[in-house]
Amino acid sequence: MNIFNMTALQLGEKIKNKEISCIEVINYFFTNVTNKSNGYITLTQDYAINRAKYIQSKIDKSENLSILAGVPISIKDNICTKNIKTTCASKMLKDFIPSYSSTVFKRLENAGAILVGKNNMDEFAMGDTGKTSFYGSCKNPWDNTKSTGGSSSGCASTLSCKEAILTLGSDTGGSIRQPSSFCSITGIKPTYGLISRYGLVSFAPKFDQIGPMTKDALDCAKTLEIISGYDKYDNTTIKKSNFTFINKNFNVKGLKIGVCKNFIEYSNKDVQKEIINAINIFKNMGAIIEEINLDILDYSIPTYKILSNVQCTSNMARYDGIKYGYSPKDVGNLEKLCIQSRTDAFGVEVKTRIMFGNFILKNKNTHYNNAINAKNYITKQFKDAFNKHDILLTPTTPTTAISFNGDNDSDIFLVSSNICGIPAISIPCGFTKNNMPVGMQLIGNYLKDDVILNTAIQFQKCTNFHLKTHNII
Repeated sequence: MNIFNMTALQLGEKIKNKEISCIEVINYFFTNVTNKSNGYITLTQDYAINRAKYIQSKIDKSENLSILAGVPISIKDNICTKNIKTTCASKMLKDFIPSYSSTVFKRLENAGAILVGKNNMDEFAMGDTGKTSFYGSCKNPWDNTKSTGGSSSGCASTLSCKEAILTLGSDTGGSIRQPSSFCSITGIKPTYGLISRYGLVSFAPKFDQIGPMTKDALDCAKTLEIISGYDKYDNTTIKKSNFTFINKNFNVKGLKIGVCKNFIEYSNKDVQKEIINAINIFKNMGAIIEEINLDILDYSIPTYKILSNVQCTSNMARYDGIKYGYSPKDVGNLEKLCIQSRTDAFGVEVKTRIMFGNFILKNKNTHYNNAINAKNYITKQFKDAFNKHDILLTPTTPTTAISFNGDNDSDIFLVSSNICGIPAISIPCGFTKNNMPVGMQLIGNYLKDDVILNTAIQFQKCTNFHLKTHNII
C-alpha cells in the first residue's frame, strides 16, 4: 500500500477503518522518504514514532478522533514546534528550538495528525524561488532546472514528488499559491484572521497567513476546518470558531465568475490556452462567466513591496545577536555584536529587504503614504468586483515555473489578495506542450473561503489535472 498515492482524507479513512495502522504509516514514510527534492530541513522520526504509538492506542480504544488522526504532516520551517528545530531556513536560527508550539500545530496535534518533518523555504519567507534558503534550493519535480517557487518551496516540492501527504505553508504575497502552481498542487491563502498566526515567525504580520498545501481542494477544506477559528493569543483572529468549509450540496451552476481579462492577456500564450480551457469547463458546468478588468496590475507589486518591507524591517530588528539566534564570539561591544551577527547570519535577500524598508521609513511621507493610498484603491476595486460576482478567476502566475536566476514578476496576480486580506486558492488546470503545470487562481470575497474551496472541489471532480504525476524525480 503506497501511502503517497493517497490524499490525506483517503489515508485517514484507511487508518480509521484499521486497514493500516499509524505505526505502519510512519514506518513506511521514513523508509521511503529520501529527501530527493531537498524539501525537508528536519525530519522528526523519533517524535513521529512515539506519536504514532499514542494515536494508535486511541484508535484501538475506538475513541472519536479526527479524520486526520494518524496522517503524516509536514510544516514550513517558520512555524514553531515545541522542542523541534524551527530555523526559518536561516543561519540566524539554525540551532533555534522553540519553547512553545504554534496554534495551528497544536490544533493539528489535537486532531491526531503526526508531524514528520519541517519543510525547506526561502530564508525568513523572503523570496519567490526557494534559492535564498541557507540549506540550498529545492528541486522542481517537473523540471529540475526550474524553480519550485517560494517561499513555501519545500512544501510544494515534497508534495509534488510524493514525499509528503499534507503540508502547511505561509503566504505573505503569494508564497503558498505560486509554488502550488509551479508544482501542480493545491494551496490556499485563507481570509486574513481566519487562522491564528501565533507561533508563525513573522515577515510582514499584516499580510502573513498560514494555509494548507495539499493534493486536492478537499484536503485543503478539511484541514482549514481543523486549524481555523479564534485564538486568544492572536488578537487579529476572527472571533468565531467551528467553521465548515465543505458543502456537499454546492453547485457551480449559476455561480457568477468574473474572469480578469487583463490578467490573462498579461500571461504567456501557454498559460492563456490552459486558462481559457478551464473557463470553458466552468461554462459547461453551468457557471455564468463575465469578463472584467481590474485596474490594479500597475499598483499591486510596488504597493506590496513598500508595505511588506517596512514591516519586515521592524520584525527583523529583534535579531541582534543578544537574545535571538546566531551570536558571534569575541566581539568587543554591543554595537559590534549586533552588526556582526546580522552581517554573518542574514542572507543577501533578507539584508536587501531590511535596507529597502529603512529607506522607505526615511521617506515615509512620500512612498509609504502613496502605498497606503494605492492599497485603498486596490481594496475598492475588489469590493466593486464582488458586488457583481461570486468569485474572480485569474491565472495563478503569468508563466509556468521560472528559472532560479531570471528576473520575474510571477507574483503579480497574487499580492493583491494579501493586500486586501481576502482568500485565494491555486489549483492545477492544465499543462503546456512541454508538460509544465499551469495553475488557476480563484479569488473570493472576505470570509468566502467556502465558496472558492467548493468551486475548486467541483472543478477537480470534473477534471484530472491534479492527479497527473511526473517522471523526473
